[in-house]
Formats: sequence, structure tokens, C-alpha cells
Amino acid sequence: MALKANFAVVIYMAVLFCTCTGVTVTIDSLDDVIEGSETRMICNYDPTSGGTIIIVWNNVTGASELIATTVVGGTKGVDPAYSAIFSLDPDDDRVLVIDNTLRSYSGDYQCEVTIVAVSSGNDDVTLNVIYLEDPVLSFTTPVNEGDPVTLSCDVVSKPNAGFTFKKDGSVLQQGGSSTYTFTADRNDQGSYTCEVDNNAGTKATAGQVLEVYFAPEITALEDMQVSRGERVVISFDVVARPAANYDWSSQDATDIDNDPETFTFFASNTIGDVYTVTLNASNEVAARQSTVQVTVVARTTTLITTNAFTTQPDSCGSLSIVNDGKQVDGNMNAEVDDDVSLRCQCGDSDEGFDYEWTLDGEKRSESTLTFTAEKSGHEVVCIGTAGAPEPSSVSINVLVSDKEPSTGGKGGIGTGAIVGIVVGILVMLIILGVVIIIVLKSRDDGPSKSADSAYMDVTWDTKDPNRVNQGKKTAPPSNGTKEAAKNQQVNYINGKPYAMNYRRPADKTHNSGHPSYIRKHQDQYQPYGAPDDRAYSRPSYGSEDYNDRPDDDDYANSMPVTV
Repeated sequence: MALKANFAVVIYMAVLFCTCTGVTVTIDSLDDVIEGSETRMICNYDPTSGGTIIIVWNNVTGASELIATTVVGGTKGVDPAYSAIFSLDPDDDRVLVIDNTLRSYSGDYQCEVTIVAVSSGNDDVTLNVIYLEDPVLSFTTPVNEGDPVTLSCDVVSKPNAGFTFKKDGSVLQQGGSSTYTFTADRNDQGSYTCEVDNNAGTKATAGQVLEVYFAPEITALEDMQVSRGERVVISFDVVARPAANYDWSSQDATDIDNDPETFTFFASNTIGDVYTVTLNASNEVAARQSTVQVTVVARTTTLITTNAFTTQPDSCGSLSIVNDGKQVDGNMNAEVDDDVSLRCQCGDSDEGFDYEWTLDGEKRSESTLTFTAEKSGHEVVCIGTAGAPEPSSVSINVLVSDKEPSTGGKGGIGTGAIVGIVVGILVMLIILGVVIIIVLKSRDDGPSKSADSAYMDVTWDTKDPNRVNQGKKTAPPSNGTKEAAKNQQVNYINGKPYAMNYRRPADKTHNSGHPSYIRKHQDQYQPYGAPDDRAYSRPSYGSEDYNDRPDDDDYANSMPVTV
């Protein structure tokens, strides 16, 4: 049967038997009917014939009231006072129908059957409606830790509903009690629900959050020692709900940072100075305090870091920003998309102190700041921390311009390429000029001369490698005269001409080329061709080696021979 939202009704009918003379009437037993669903009451009678049968339904909860009348096999109708509630089944004269059963319809109903000329009888039934509405969970929130908390779950139901309380889905209590009570702890904060159930069904509330507040709890710090001129950062570990408000106080130092959860100051340069710093942490529950003492001692050599404070070494000198090994003062220039690399330096070194960067207002943690230049330019700040001087920051502006337009690329040659080509051409011209000068000078001056050599410019006859053709000119022998050298048919030794060279037959062994010997033994020598074809050999100084073929001995220190 259909359910109507938010309500449920069960009808309980007690069947009563009435035995009248000749007619027996019974109403079928009904199960629980849920509010909003359909209820059907069926009236049975016996005998089922013997005359005209009339069935009458009455509401007998109070004074009897007519609901409907049916003439079996004939007319039927519902009294106008009940027509909005009841109807008669068009196919079964015995059935009275309630389309939408409400809790207000609970009561006693009667079926009376009359067989005309025979007898009549009736039977009563009681309609009992049960239901379950949406539950409502209520409790006080927020509460402070240690306060009592009562969860109340209200629901309208029949019969009474059962209750289940849950936190974050876990069952806390289950049974007939509509309340759940406990003492608040910080761990009790969470989402709570109430679930109700009876024969009409089960329903639950949406989750509701309980907030549990507690006072701030501050973890105490041990007193600390710092070095002269150091930057000191104090931070307490605080737990609270709601979050605590921080109120710092010190008669000796001034907080120089913007973080409400830390207290930062620079220690003095006087050993023995003591600073007292107090934190007052408060919220809606309560306020708590904690104090720490800071004493200035001799220079520390080791950086000490805890969750509470940091000590740093003494000042190292003045801060500066360095690019490519050069200090930047105020501004530096760059082009769009250039890779910029900067170092922070204290004195003459980037060691022995701590620092951090900000690039355009954003903190950066790297030791060397690197970034790509953008058209809008950049503001760079180096903030010295451990061991930095006061003031402990230095800033520069990076001015960024567009890149110079390139003449290279498609359809053109870049400036660098043009310069390279021009330089290459100039170098080649210079080298060529030097070579030409050297060649011309060599041709004008001739070879270097040796005191014991005569010079002849000769070439080999490619047809007869045993012959040497006469050269174009003969350099004067160092021990002869220029006039004698002009006569290309003789050689000179010690200023005296020798006879023309002769080719001696192979079977002759005498190697003397002296003219007197040649004249005496002409039968053994033959002229070496016509005058233009004659070759001239210069014997080694002081010898009579007149070979008719050039050798190392004959042409030592002479000009090159072309082969």
C-alpha cells in the first residue's frame, strides 16, 4: 500500500461476531495500516441469497453515523458527510475503501447486513492508526571543555519510537531514552545525529556539529643565549580552540616583524644585556601567559635552531648584490628573456651569514637567485638574517628592455655573419699579398750564394733524362766573373774557362774534363749536342769531376732543378 510522507498509520480492527437469526456477518481482520496508505474493509455475510440484500456501513466510534449503503446488485452510495474519506468498491459490494488513511480516522466501524424477508446481522471493527514523524535533534553549541552537554531528540510517533544517538557515524547510545548527556572534552567535537524507529519505519536527523572550546595551552621555552647584533626570532607552541590571539610585550625590545605568532628583534652589541619577552595568548575561554629571557653572550660559532628561537653569528659587514662578479648599485639592465643570476654578499664574501631573497615581493629560498627577465622589470631584495648588519637588507631594480632586432633569419644575413665574412676576406687578402711579395722578392734577388759554388739554372730533358738542357740564365760563380758567366758555353773555376763538356763513351774510364786532355784524346769524347742543347756541369770546387749527368756533387748550393 502507498505511503504518505511524514506520517504512518496502522489500523487495528477487532472482529466481533454477531449471530442473528438466519444471517451471520463478519469483517476480515486487518493488519496495521500505515498513515497515508489505503485501507480496505471487507464485510462477509451468510446466507448470500434468499431475498434482497442490503449492506450498511456505520461509524460507531461515538454516536452511530451512517457512512454508506449498498443494495447488492443494485444501487450504492456514500453519505455526503464521508464522501471525501470513504468510497465503495465498484466491483465488490462488500468492500468499503479509505484511499488516504489518516490518524484522525482511528475508531470503530460497523457492517450491518439485512436480507429482506429473512433477517439481519452486523459486525464491528476498530481502526487504530500508528505514525512516525521526522525527529528533531537539539543541543547547545559551542560549549567549553568540562561543561555538561545534553543531546535531546524529539519525535511525534505512535507507538513510541526508539532512539539511537551517533557521533561521526559511531553509535553512542541506543534505546528508549530521547536524551544523551555527557561532559564535554575537546575530543567530543564532531557531528551528531539522532535516529528514531517504530512499526511505521525509521527516520534520522541531519548531522549537527558540536564545537568544544578550550583555553590556550602554551609550551614553555627555556631561556636562551644569543650573540651580539643577532636577529632573534621567538615562537611559542600554542594550542587553543578557537584560535588564540597573540599579544607580545617586552620592555627591552621591539617586535620588527609582521607575523602575529612570532616576536623578532636584533640583540644589542653589549655582552650581558638581557631581554624579557612575554606572550599573552587569549581566546573566548581564557587567557594564558608565558615568558622567556634572552641574554647576549660572546659570538657564537654554530648556528642553533629550535622550535622556539634561532641564534646567528655576529655581523659580517655591509650587504650588496652581485651579478657576474660585479656589485650592482641601484639598477641593472637586462633584456627580455635573459637569464639573470644574482648573489647576496656580506662584506667581500657570500659565506658566513644567512639571507633570504624577495623577487617582486615573493620570498625565494635559494642561495643564488635566478630568474628569467620579463618586460615589466623586477624588484629584488636581499634580506640578511644570521650575522647580517643593520639595516639588514639591500635592494636593486632590474630594468628590462626589448631585445635588439636581428637582421639574420630567413632571407638575410646577421650582423655577426657579415662582420665575420668581412674579416675573413681581409685576412685572405693580407695573406695573398704577403705570398705575392715573397715570390716577387725571390725572383728579383735569386737564391743565396755560396763562396765555393757556381750557379746554373737548368731543367731535365723529359725525353732523355741523361741530358740537361741549358737554363735561361747562369748566376755568376762566386769564384768567377760576371763576364765569364755570360758565356753559357763554358764553366769557370778560379776565373779560368774550361772547355765545353763532352760526353765520353761509356767504355772510357778517364773522367778528366781538362781541355788539354780533351784535345789530346778527342777520339774518346763526343760533343754533347749543339751549343743550345749543351749542358754544363760545375765540378766541386778544386776537383776535375766533369760528369755529363747532374749529381749532388755538381749542383750543390745551386738553384732548384725542375723535374
